[in-house]
Amino acid sequence: MELLFIVLIAFFVSILFSMLGLGGAIIYAPIFFWLGLPLLTAIPMGLFLNAITTASASITYLKLRLVDTRIALPIIPTSILGALVGTYLTRRADTEILVILLSIILFLASIRILFFSKIGFSAGTTVKEQVVIGAAGGFLVGVISSLVGIGGGTFIMPLLLVLGFETKNAAATSAFIVTFISFSGFLFHLLFGQQQMDVSILLYAGVAAFIGAQAGSRLIFRRTSSRTIERMFALVLLFVAGKLLYGLL
Repeated sequence: MELLFIVLIAFFVSILFSMLGLGGAIIYAPIFFWLGLPLLTAIPMGLFLNAITTASASITYLKLRLVDTRIALPIIPTSILGALVGTYLTRRADTEILVILLSIILFLASIRILFFSKIGFSAGTTVKEQVVIGAAGGFLVGVISSLVGIGGGTFIMPLLLVLGFETKNAAATSAFIVTFISFSGFLFHLLFGQQQMDVSILLYAGVAAFIGAQAGSRLIFRRTSSRTIERMFALVLLFVAGKLLYGLL
């Protein structure tokens, strides 16, 4: 029964989050923990399914030429580097202050998207400027993601919107970037952690996530307006902000 629940969760979560350029790690880990899996198993499993979801969606988005690899490729290595730095700083930084500030930023960003359509301004008028800002922003995203324990896609998507990306291109490019970040995080956990992973659960849930992401990217993404995607993403930001603050209580 537990395996069936995990497979169903992976399928339906991947459908929704593949539309938003995310993988669903923010949902996977707590749900798997609530189902009785050890936290140190739930986290890497969530990262694995996160990577499968975004990788599956990226296949579709690359075929549709929605992924801007000129911006994505410089962000990927700096984000991974930032994640390593964030991991190092976790035991040395006052994360409570960071969480509060980050929650406020996410809340304001979600309100901005819901009621004013845009998240901010278009930073960088040339591709070169966008690459530089994106790479620097990717490093900060990696650091923050590691410090607060949230998948990088939650912050990559707003970064791309700030860089002036159209919503669907931002979601597609975010999915491509998050694939590499999530796989790296999963591998880091396997290399440095002591988790006992059930290969059969990973296999079945991974297949379900792959199929769900294909459905989300192929069927729904084409029929969903950019404005609807923006609003859905804003609600995810509100959820993340609430989850961060709840973790402080």
